[in-house]
Amino acid sequence: MLIKEKKANGVPVLALTGKLDIFAKNAFREALEKHQKQGSKILVDFKGISFIDSVGIGTLVVAAQAFQKLKGSLILVNPTELVQEILTKMDLHHILTILAANEDYSSFSKIS
Repeated sequence: MLIKEKKANGVPVLALTGKLDIFAKNAFREALEKHQKQGSKILVDFKGISFIDSVGIGTLVVAAQAFQKLKGSLILVNPTELVQEILTKMDLHHILTILAANEDYSSFSKIS
């Protein structure tokens, strides 16, 4: 998996491409941990994720909980239809903030 780090309006963005699976979990976790601090927010762009397995989902949930514990937020943006379907079937849309965003992350809309 490729992780591209950038900023949008001062907020860190991790744009992911490829598969979020057992082989990518450590790189993903390390990229997230760099941004975990009290009250921090991070956007994780899933537009390029073609596959996610249970290890990837677990890593995502644990990271979201760690951000929440620090009064911060991990916001998942632009999941593919397949990923969105998996997260919804697992009822994770109640745990994770999942939004659609425009190209420069200046506008967001809730994904049901």
